[in-house]
Amino acid sequence: MKEPVDHILRPRLPWREESSITECGYDGSKVRAITREEFFQRLKDFGQQRTALLTCMTCSDTARRWKTWEDDPRQALEREITWEWGGGYRARTDRGFRLRDELTAIAALIDAHHTEFAKMVTAIEQRREWLEKKAAHRK
Repeated sequence: MKEPVDHILRPRLPWREESSITECGYDGSKVRAITREEFFQRLKDFGQQRTALLTCMTCSDTARRWKTWEDDPRQALEREITWEWGGGYRARTDRGFRLRDELTAIAALIDAHHTEFAKMVTAIEQRREWLEKKAAHRK
């Protein structure tokens, strides 16, 4: 008989409370679950075939396909938009409107603190440009 496999915990958006949903959609508190970091370390230590014996394949594929907020915020949002809205020919209505509500709230907060927001964006742009120049100088 096949042993139960480990599932991988799905990363959360930074403004959301801690989530325990897995990459394949299970409640992480009801199944054996590991973090994405543990999964990628397992992949490095054991290789793809041995890791496949121990880890949910849907979770594995999904974790490799989508980036986290820290890796690329655009792709993390794209994932949430695709999940909630459906991303197909017609919008889904069975998954709620949580992200839409959060984005509306974020827009209202930015509107209320526009100067602070603009300064922060400028600082991030300047830091990226500085890091690019530093990297080019090293070469």
